[in-house]
Amino acid sequence: MEILGRLVIASSFILSSFAAITAVGQPIFLQSKVVSEKRDDSRHYILPLGRIKLDRSLGRDMPATYKRMDGEFASTVWELTSEENIREARERVQTYLDSQQQEVLFSCSSRDCGESFAWANSMFNEPQLYGNDRTQSLWAIKDKGARRYHVYYLIERPNRRMYFYRESLFVPDLELDERVIKRLLEEQGYLILGEVVVGDDGRADFSVVMGKLIDHGKNITPQLLVVHRHGAAQQLEGLAEGLAAQLKEQGMAVTVRDAGNLTPRLEAPGSIWVEWVAPDWKP
Repeated sequence: MEILGRLVIASSFILSSFAAITAVGQPIFLQSKVVSEKRDDSRHYILPLGRIKLDRSLGRDMPATYKRMDGEFASTVWELTSEENIREARERVQTYLDSQQQEVLFSCSSRDCGESFAWANSMFNEPQLYGNDRTQSLWAIKDKGARRYHVYYLIERPNRRMYFYRESLFVPDLELDERVIKRLLEEQGYLILGEVVVGDDGRADFSVVMGKLIDHGKNITPQLLVVHRHGAAQQLEGLAEGLAAQLKEQGMAVTVRDAGNLTPRLEAPGSIWVEWVAPDWKP
């Protein structure tokens, strides 16, 4: 099955009938064809987290809420060629999202999204996505445990043609070494080690954070780590104690504090993350 899956993905780039696929290569719309593709190794990106509207201070259409990031960008527009109607296509996307390890940061449909013209031209720069406001759906998504973000946009045009759009941004991790760690602690007082993902069983996965601490903690040992929790994660308890216990198992006696939601970060990698902070840190 794995070999077959790879063949299906590879063939989508060379056949006239393409599969609308996600960043991880799993199909959503098998009956579709690519209309447009873009790639950018370095882009200043705006992740939409609200309906689009005119921002009078900027003089352009912008999401009511958004997050600015820098990373590696890719986008694709597909024209859907199946016999599904727009409602069935929307349900297909939602079913896919419900089955994946992804966090939906924002979603909207119909006129709650704002004007389709604004999404197509001001945000996506893909005029063919301009369609009937009532038929549009948008999802802003984050892969759990990775700084990889996606926006899905589904629309039907007045001529009944349907289009599915996906744009993705990958934010590379900061390459840490002893010099970088010392510089960040001196200049800003903290550095983000990574996201903590909580599984369906309620257990926190500190593997990303532990990996970085094990790699660098031998040369420069942290004195203080801080766990941050925002949104629904505020209900969780025992995260600081759990991280401290795992560090102790590795022979690292480090103080770990829980800051809750006292220190928001625009660059936070998720709703739960860990920071290596200067000893005099205060929320």
